[in-house]
Amino acid sequence: MANRRSLVVELEDREATVGQPFQLRVRTSSHRPIDGATVTTMTGSKRAITDANGRCQLTFRSPGFWKLLAIAPETDCEAYRPATELVRAVTSSATTQRARRALVCRA
Repeated sequence: MANRRSLVVELEDREATVGQPFQLRVRTSSHRPIDGATVTTMTGSKRAITDANGRCQLTFRSPGFWKLLAIAPETDCEAYRPATELVRAVTSSATTQRARRALVCRA
């Protein structure tokens, strides 16, 4: 019988810039990277497979909120519970405006 483990989706940021690669990582709750996990948007329009370090990237072509789903294949010894995360894709002009506001607030 396989041990049941939870997957975790690590995001570099909760916001992605439209048209730019967005990096993420899939791992177990004990921080072990998952090779071969599939990460898709809930609409199924985007899909990526993780590498040996549990990393992959997606590129969003339109702004909005994207719910990501990570699943991993079961092995003889382990089964994985899927994980979800929410990402907001914004245009590059929105990213620039946010950076300017941050600079003004620090001054």
